[in-house]
Amino acid sequence: MPTDEPTRFDYLLGVMGVSLLSAALLGAISAVPLHLAAGVGSLIAAGVLVGGTLGEFS
Repeated sequence: MPTDEPTRFDYLLGVMGVSLLSAALLGAISAVPLHLAAGVGSLIAAGVLVGGTLGEFS
């Protein structure tokens, strides 16, 4: 059943990866502590996962 086009979950995983990478970069190049930036990035990624999953079933 593979298709050539990305699915909704491919986009969700992409957004989660971008949020985690952005948080790590923000923590590395700014005055924001790395653990704080990583925590915020993880919360955003978790929110995308939960929101995307719940949106699939509604």
